Amino acid sequence: MFKRVLLCYDGTAAGRRALRRGAELAILLNSEVHVLSIKESESPSAAVIAGASGHACLIDEAQEDRKLLEESIEWLNTRGVSAKGSLASGDRSDVIVTFAEQLKIDLIVLGHYPRPVGGFWWTSRNRASLADRVRCCIFVAIAGPGEPDGG
Repeated sequence: MFKRVLLCYDGTAAGRRALRRGAELAILLNSEVHVLSIKESESPSAAVIAGASGHACLIDEAQEDRKLLEESIEWLNTRGVSAKGSLASGDRSDVIVTFAEQLKIDLIVLGHYPRPVGGFWWTSRNRASLADRVRCCIFVAIAGPGEPDGG
């Protein structure tokens, strides 16, 4: 049924929820798991922001991104889920579509939270829905009672 699962993880509460629920599904279905962490290309880096204000940036964002991905893989491993991870940058929706096609994904698991400007992070710039662009199922992990909704 769902032999290859792509977990989209960004470190937010919504991303952690997707990771948890995706892990539960992967265990039940004995699926191959891939974790995808995406750095939005439109977001200015800490170095750019610091430089614009006349300061030096001491944060290694690439290292922080790798650490976040490694922690998610480790978290999955401690729960008995063997997973491979990938870091990518670009438009989130485009990156998810590309990885889903390359890895022949059967199920994409992602978190639910609205963007401040409307829509959701899995819609592309032209407002095309991820569901319209992939050839697999999508599981959106929503907040349960008492859980924080946002990212």
